[in-house]
Amino acid sequence: MSIAKAIDTIYNEREQFIVIGLTGRTGSGCTTVSKILQSENFSDLKLREPKSTDFSTNDERKYQIIYNYAKKHWNPFYRISMTDMIFSFVLQYDYASFINLLTDMFGKSIANEIKGNINKKYSSLEMEFNILNQLMLECLGENGNLLRENPRDINNEYEILIRLPSVQTKFREIMQEMNYSYENKNHETVKANVFTFCLQESGNRIRHHGDIMKEGEFTGEHMFAIARRANDFIKAFRYNNKKKNIPTFICLDAIRNPYEATYFQDRYSSFFLVAVSTDDEERIRRLGDNYDNHQIQALDKTEYPKKLDGYKKFTNQDIGACAQLADIYLYNPRENKNEKFFVSELVVKYITLIKHPGLVAPSSVERCMQIAYNAKLNSGCLSRQVGAVITDANYSVKAVGWNSVAEGQVPCNLRTVNNYLNNKDEDTFSTFEIENSQFSDHMYEKYSDVIKNDALNGRLCAYCFKDEYKEITGEKNQVHTRSLHAEENAFLQIVKYGGEGIKGGNLFTSASSCVLCSKKAFQLGIKHIYYIDPYPDIANSHILSFGKDKSKCPQCHLFYGAIGKAYTYLFTQRIAIKDELECIITDE
Repeated sequence: MSIAKAIDTIYNEREQFIVIGLTGRTGSGCTTVSKILQSENFSDLKLREPKSTDFSTNDERKYQIIYNYAKKHWNPFYRISMTDMIFSFVLQYDYASFINLLTDMFGKSIANEIKGNINKKYSSLEMEFNILNQLMLECLGENGNLLRENPRDINNEYEILIRLPSVQTKFREIMQEMNYSYENKNHETVKANVFTFCLQESGNRIRHHGDIMKEGEFTGEHMFAIARRANDFIKAFRYNNKKKNIPTFICLDAIRNPYEATYFQDRYSSFFLVAVSTDDEERIRRLGDNYDNHQIQALDKTEYPKKLDGYKKFTNQDIGACAQLADIYLYNPRENKNEKFFVSELVVKYITLIKHPGLVAPSSVERCMQIAYNAKLNSGCLSRQVGAVITDANYSVKAVGWNSVAEGQVPCNLRTVNNYLNNKDEDTFSTFEIENSQFSDHMYEKYSDVIKNDALNGRLCAYCFKDEYKEITGEKNQVHTRSLHAEENAFLQIVKYGGEGIKGGNLFTSASSCVLCSKKAFQLGIKHIYYIDPYPDIANSHILSFGKDKSKCPQCHLFYGAIGKAYTYLFTQRIAIKDELECIITDE
């Protein structure tokens, strides 16, 4: 049995410790996926029985392989809510101080109403809160991190982790029934949910200066504070599980700041960021049970901001940026039955592949999107890297593109302000940039001192022509960008090299097509468009949905599958299947 045991050893690490981070907009289905991951037994997943004969597709054969392996190797995940992690900073203060925080955020009237409702519904909540407050104070070091000096510290942390969700949920029940109106920086009245606003504001404060109460300047040192807190609890949970000789599987629900995602990606090879998405109409329908239209709009602006400036890039929520970092994408469609067959099967598939890479091969859609993902890394754009792939109806690749300048021109990430101010060589800069005095004066005034600044610390100071031109003229127009869009570039490759027609084919994009590229896709007869991140315009409803017979329009599909480093990890066999089976079967 020694050789068979060696096979088990190859996969043992993933059978002992996995951390899944969930990200996605409210209403997309992070909670649904976390519940699936928490399923105690394989039978609780209520999956479809796989076929054993009469297979019509290879996907059905793959499902049988995944199902049979998962049935023998399923383990429940323990959910650590990032909301709980934010709330743990609240617990560093006693109950009276928390009520003062609510008064500071919402005014005395709302704070008193919350306090009164708590007394009516949960009379013991104040006592539960203060007990956890004492445990937190015992665990905290001077730097705000949880102590790990002796087993008692870890046991206290474990106790907090187990009891915290119940306390936080009770506050959610009370506060989520209430609304709060405020005026934003554009002097618009915004109507928000009290609990949602409280958690968002608390999270921003913690990432900004490490505390929910105290004021402080942004220094960058606290931007990982919430992630560190979650990591401290993961360590405590893992410590207790090791004493019991049981594996540790953690689900972090839900990460909404991209740098909190990179914090875990940098620390654990066993961490996978999973983005959960659904069609926007379905997401809004789900939110309608608890939010009105004004609240949904406020929520969307907070979770999916068009642009964040200054320190807010590091402290605020940005689910769009999180989605771009994801290792695995799940699609959570509307299903008529309570059982979530579609998304459950996806969850089981990718957890199984994390435990045993290479059991099945990637799908055609995954393979093509992975090429688009790799292509985007060639982009010279300073704002966003996008890749695109065009295939025929059989997923045979016909063209690859990425957003960058026309052939022969220098990409923006290789053009520096230093070279512009000192040389203005014709090989690097356009005639307009060299000869237009208004543009030249603007660049000297803006950047002559910047390039002397040691804060650049060896970095090249590149610049975006579109942004500079907009500053000078006040015009906001996409035609001033230097780059071709990724899809546009891919379409032009076919024309440039005399390729065959692509009518009835597929377009894959690591973002989603804008109006301009959607028109080109429609004109060329693209049948299916697979995308990851929705583009903030009206391409889907205006360009790609036209006429009574919608079957003639390109069909848009939110991508689901593994991508990037996860693609390589999940589909690479650790040991050749033939060798693995031979070792197991022949070992005595």
